[in-house]
Amino acid sequence: MNLRIITTIVIAVTALAFTGCKKYLDVNNDPDTPQFPDPTNVFPTQLSSIPRGLQFDARYCLRYTQMLNSFNVSASATNVNFDRHGYAAGSDANGDIWRQTYFGNGQNLVYNIKEGQTRGQWDVVGASLALEALMFQYCTDYHGEIIFTEAFRENQAFFKFDDQELVYKGIDSICRLALTFLDRTDYNPASLRLSRGDYSYNGDVTKWKKLVYGILARNWHHLTNKSNYNADSVIRYCDNAMTVIADDFLIPFDASKNDDANFFGTFRDNMTVFRQSNFIVRLLDGSTLAGNNTVFNRDPRMRHLLVMSADTTNGNGGYRGVDPATGDPFDGTTTGPNARRRIPVPFGDSLYANAFASNFSTSTRKYIFGDKVVFPVMTASEMKFIKAEAMFRKGDKAGALTAFREGINAHFDFINRGSFPRSNNLLYNTTPISATERADYLARPYINKTIATLTLSDIMLQKYIALWGWGCFETFVDMRRYHYTDLDPATGLQVYLGLALPSPFFANNFGKPVYRVRPRFNSEYVWNVEELRRIGALNLDYHTYETWFSKP
Repeated sequence: MNLRIITTIVIAVTALAFTGCKKYLDVNNDPDTPQFPDPTNVFPTQLSSIPRGLQFDARYCLRYTQMLNSFNVSASATNVNFDRHGYAAGSDANGDIWRQTYFGNGQNLVYNIKEGQTRGQWDVVGASLALEALMFQYCTDYHGEIIFTEAFRENQAFFKFDDQELVYKGIDSICRLALTFLDRTDYNPASLRLSRGDYSYNGDVTKWKKLVYGILARNWHHLTNKSNYNADSVIRYCDNAMTVIADDFLIPFDASKNDDANFFGTFRDNMTVFRQSNFIVRLLDGSTLAGNNTVFNRDPRMRHLLVMSADTTNGNGGYRGVDPATGDPFDGTTTGPNARRRIPVPFGDSLYANAFASNFSTSTRKYIFGDKVVFPVMTASEMKFIKAEAMFRKGDKAGALTAFREGINAHFDFINRGSFPRSNNLLYNTTPISATERADYLARPYINKTIATLTLSDIMLQKYIALWGWGCFETFVDMRRYHYTDLDPATGLQVYLGLALPSPFFANNFGKPVYRVRPRFNSEYVWNVEELRRIGALNLDYHTYETWFSKP
């Protein structure tokens, strides 16, 4: 069955037992099986659906962006394919953002929007529209042409794909509609409020508006290659979006069972096959930004984000990474000095296996890789770097420099944050980054830029660090905007300094990098083949077709 045309509202009910003389099928009158549940009961499932799509697909996008790569390339051809910018033909791998947009959220958000208006729950309506815009934005940025104007139509088996330009304009309209509802204060006094089902912002409408402005900032900023790119609008949206870490849009996890545990944590054991990349190691140990990895040049964030091997003789404290499709050269070594040089799993220093699969652990974790650690969706740091790039492109180098430094500081604040929603675990490793460490880092020559020396590369590399591990989808957008290897006009070097594309690419790439992800196999290649044929998605190299947003 085509999942996109299932219209049943998926909700959690608090009881299943039937009482009294009620008939089993008398569902219209049974309070335990409501036909029109309150939207505040549906809303928590929609928040939890966000990481369901993003984290599942991050397993592949993290490889495209060289945040994490495969540790053992001989174990699975599929792992090597994604390291090499490829795909798994005939598989739903890399199809979870698609699934969540049209099924996991889909009709549920449509229900919340319609029913919320009927009940006068304007905060629920606005927040649901925000989530709808967010998922459409992720979906089109990831896949290119998607189903938009015909999305969620009932009693329809085949659906038209829309051009990305139309989708972008549609997302802008959804955002503006969301703001209209979030501004309303004439609530039905008998209705329930958003706070009842909102475990990210606790019903704070001001923060939901910041999320909407953040979506608008992304939507408008992705068009940097267009002649009509509007830096002033991007800057205005950033100023109205997240400005401090308390504004960050985070999805917390209770970690009481599989389905409410972080997909990146030890319990669910989805990240054991990954290793940190050489690209991120070299950014943080000083090799790329300073030219060497002496102790002085190490980024104080490194010990919080990355894992360290038992061996520390490599000059940067034992931090190692893998290159795409090469794996860990020391993997499988159990004796001798090479056994200590293996790259650990993402969960902890000198940890080479996951001993806590299917067992909850709050101690075995590193950064966002833990059972009860938040999943960030959008942060103040990201908004600062978007603003910095927009101001730089506008020619306001002084403003760009200020936003650049604010972006770095906001990421330090994010790591150092002392509490998270629903008592989720802290992100820093043992102790937060000290004020002295922060000041020393900001004073280093390769960070302490001036109006004359700040470059696009400075901004984009620091943004990469701030988004590392969780923001791979926005980084994927950024890398495509810069066509992976575009040069910084100020330096003549790559904007993504030190980034080397995989060699060779996946066979079906025909020598080109990935620019889009093929539509979800189970819904589109099974049910919607003629429309895929029309847009060229049946071609082996469709995933290398450049997306509209990255073109001039």
